[in-house]
Amino acid sequence: SLDIIVTPTIALLITGIVTYIVFMPVGGFISDVITKGLLTVLDMGGIVAGFVLGSTFLPLVVTGLHQGLTPVHLELINTIGDDPLLPILAMGGAGQVGAAFAIYFKTKKPRLKRAIGGGLPSGMLGIGEPLIFGVTLPLGRPFITACLGAGVGGAFQAYYDIATVAVGVSGLPLAFIVNHGEILLYLVGLFIAYVAGFIFTYLFGFKDEMAGEFD
Repeated sequence: SLDIIVTPTIALLITGIVTYIVFMPVGGFISDVITKGLLTVLDMGGIVAGFVLGSTFLPLVVTGLHQGLTPVHLELINTIGDDPLLPILAMGGAGQVGAAFAIYFKTKKPRLKRAIGGGLPSGMLGIGEPLIFGVTLPLGRPFITACLGAGVGGAFQAYYDIATVAVGVSGLPLAFIVNHGEILLYLVGLFIAYVAGFIFTYLFGFKDEMAGEFD
């Protein structure tokens, strides 16, 4: 009877004390390092850092690792009052939307057109997985050109230091949480990523014979 009461109580007390004394300070130090590191990269790297961060976000989405960035976004908002990273990473979905439009206009395969038509609305609203796993990733090269288009948009966002005041879904809805006075610039950057993804894919990323599985 005593074991049922005493053992959990002692275990909880020890865990709580160790967490408070050891893990919380260590976690705070790591958060500070990550936040300062990202801000330093953006300040020193500028458009180059924006291009690299924007173009590498889609591979993170494929692996699911992008979910681990949520605490980073929150810590940036907590530390500096806004988040300059989220608009850059949001260009990943925009580059893919542009790539999907290019494939839609270039392909003659009805099944592929239907897949793109079903994924584009959600892609423009910030949900990129249908286009990633249903279109660009299976085709291969369009996934790469979508990343390049995202990099161009990310460079634009970094150059103008666009930031959000909260964490939310990317794409068009992200405009609602962008800093006041930067909404138009964010939308311009989004459009640039659309166009860049479209151009890269239309010129270099897709030939209809690549879509044999959609016959």
